[in-house]
Amino acid sequence: MRKIQWLLLLISFWSTFLVSLPAEAARLLLWRFDASQNQLEFTTDGSVQPTAQLIPNPLRLVIDLPGTTLGRPSVSQSVGGGIREIRVGQFDRQTTRIVVEIAPGYTIDPQQIQFRGASPRQWFVQIPTPQRTTTSAPRPLPPITPPPQTPPRPTPPEPSPDRTESTVQVDPIQVTRDGFFIRTNEGEAKEIQVERSRDRETIEFEVEGITLPPDLLNQTVSVNRYGVSQIQLSQSSGSSPTRITLNVNRESPDWQMNYSSVGGLVLLPRGISASQLQDLSPRRSDREPTATTSLATIESVEIAQNGTQLLIRADRRIRARGNWNANANQFQITIPDAQLADQIQGPQLGVNSPLSQVRLRQPDSRTVVIVVQPDRNTQIGELNQPSEQLLALSLRQRRVSLPPTGSLPVPPPERLPPEISPPPTVFPGVRNSRVVVMLDPGHGGKDPGAVGIGGLQEKNVILPISLQVAALLEQQGVQTILTRSDDRFISLRGRVQLAEQTNVDLFVSIHANAISLSRPDVNGVETYYYANGRGLAEAIQNSLLQSTGMRNRGVKQGRFFVIRRTSMPSALVEVGFVTGAEDAPRLATPEFRSQIAQAIAQGILLYIQQTR
Repeated sequence: MRKIQWLLLLISFWSTFLVSLPAEAARLLLWRFDASQNQLEFTTDGSVQPTAQLIPNPLRLVIDLPGTTLGRPSVSQSVGGGIREIRVGQFDRQTTRIVVEIAPGYTIDPQQIQFRGASPRQWFVQIPTPQRTTTSAPRPLPPITPPPQTPPRPTPPEPSPDRTESTVQVDPIQVTRDGFFIRTNEGEAKEIQVERSRDRETIEFEVEGITLPPDLLNQTVSVNRYGVSQIQLSQSSGSSPTRITLNVNRESPDWQMNYSSVGGLVLLPRGISASQLQDLSPRRSDREPTATTSLATIESVEIAQNGTQLLIRADRRIRARGNWNANANQFQITIPDAQLADQIQGPQLGVNSPLSQVRLRQPDSRTVVIVVQPDRNTQIGELNQPSEQLLALSLRQRRVSLPPTGSLPVPPPERLPPEISPPPTVFPGVRNSRVVVMLDPGHGGKDPGAVGIGGLQEKNVILPISLQVAALLEQQGVQTILTRSDDRFISLRGRVQLAEQTNVDLFVSIHANAISLSRPDVNGVETYYYANGRGLAEAIQNSLLQSTGMRNRGVKQGRFFVIRRTSMPSALVEVGFVTGAEDAPRLATPEFRSQIAQAIAQGILLYIQQTR
């Protein structure tokens, strides 16, 4: 009787223990954000039902993947425009979190956020285009004149702001001892074309492979240094060449442009030191008076009236014009015939300040420019002149109708055929394996690889396959190393060096094939080896044929760089044709890619079992 009691207790203990064990967590294999479509995609190696919520201050879409681990450090991706960045990290031991943070001054309609589960393992999130929270941008203001407190004096008419050119100041363009430095976004260094006009007053550079930051896009910057009066920057789209034009003195030397090692562009005078150009002043514009007149001194710039006004005080009569720069979300006040006081300081901006930034600039000896950037909850109002020596910029608290926040509905994934068809793959057992396998998803980043039917890109096919192969091998106790686990470019030499430095036992490069779009009849799978990888290539090829039923293009010897330069058994598998009428539609589906991943993993495991 006592033995039966102990047996019952033991059974109860193990039942409780097993029930309390957590289910094996899925892994986030892949995520990417397509900025052109505002679409987020993520893939896991197990089923997941996401949850989502919209959280304010700052506004962000938070997507949680219960029962999912990231397995690597947190990552972030800057986006730009209405979306500030995407962040992916491990929220807790069983939850991976994806955060889409909306840029300040923008909002999104939660009812337009759409989740679609192509399968329990692959999800797409369509994010609506963020909209500015301002109902309308401040209109450019006409020139203001002082009230008639003293007998009015005739003044030359100011040009209407609607006809003046939008300008920014020299923060993004830095004046250095040697010339100018222009900040740009990251890009690939390519050839720079330069041409000087016949009248020698403009020098135009055309640069490919870079993009301008938003605060420089299609702007004209007054610099007035080294014989250069203005720098004009334009770019019609992110992929088009960037044009940078210098307005120069006719006697100015030619200028050259180079890429900077710290990112950005460097402009230098050709054949002469910039310091020798100090006395070569640019041509005065028609708006700059040539006669010597007394200058007003801007003595203070401060926030007053409980944060409802920005006051600008001078020691004598001033006049000004205002202009709203919608691209940079800035209001610019230009004060001619003025200078900054030597000890002037801008307003103190605290946490609750209505302004996020105030910049005081003097682009030339007779002009003061004040650039005001409002906080996300502040709207710029009118620019008034209460007295001859005082300007007052109205600051209004914006009444924003923020989107309702809280949980968002996420529908279940689309129904798929029962997963028992095809039958589950039974992987060859590999006991006590110390084999290390390097998986090499080809191409990536700036190199999409082959592009096939419907714009299907090779890099978007093979990365999820490679990540799933890695997960399957790890589950069977085989250590794997990926040459890349996200969408980045790695040189062929870099892939080989990584394999040799880590001293892996096997190397498998995964690709998709292509031929002319006029030959959709060409389909099938083929695997290559160079020297000692024939057995590995045959094992992978046979497994793919048995699992997928694809056309057999055979095992071949090839001279691909990554299998020719690696010393361990190596194979390169082409999983099908992105240009093939049969292969392309299948390669575009996550279900078929999973089937291919299982077949490749099974072939590798079979080879290890046979050779170890």
